[in-house]
Amino acid sequence: MTPETFAARIGQWGRGTMIASHGTRFVSAGQGRAEAHLDFKPELTQLTGLFHAGAIIALADETATAAALWETNPTGAFRPELFPLTLQMSANLIRNTNHGTLVAEAEIVHRGRTTLVVDVRVSDAERRLIAKFVATLLAPTVPAGSAPADPAGR
Repeated sequence: MTPETFAARIGQWGRGTMIASHGTRFVSAGQGRAEAHLDFKPELTQLTGLFHAGAIIALADETATAAALWETNPTGAFRPELFPLTLQMSANLIRNTNHGTLVAEAEIVHRGRTTLVVDVRVSDAERRLIAKFVATLLAPTVPAGSAPADPAGR
């Protein structure tokens, strides 16, 4: 499965969740990396009209999770028992914007036995750095030969 196909699959899984409600679009997810976009809209702003920090953090978390998901379950079948959960995230919010599209790029920098560490950069439409994150995610594993929890591959 290509990173673009896997990203589309993650987008399908996200229907009806916060991911869909605020508009995250996964562009690619695979081979230790992920990219997602978030368009500016008034519902995602703070009182000053700029992106709310929570929206930026959510985008970074979703993109880190997408990168980690390929590592924990690259099959493309939805398996909740293999879903990587964020344990810790540090954020440096550098600047903000009130237009355009945010681009989050995540890269796995460490794959341990039980955790993954992912660097995430969020940039604006002009490729200026908006925020920098480091996320630590739980990397669940299921013994070989275990049947998927959802055979339909939801």
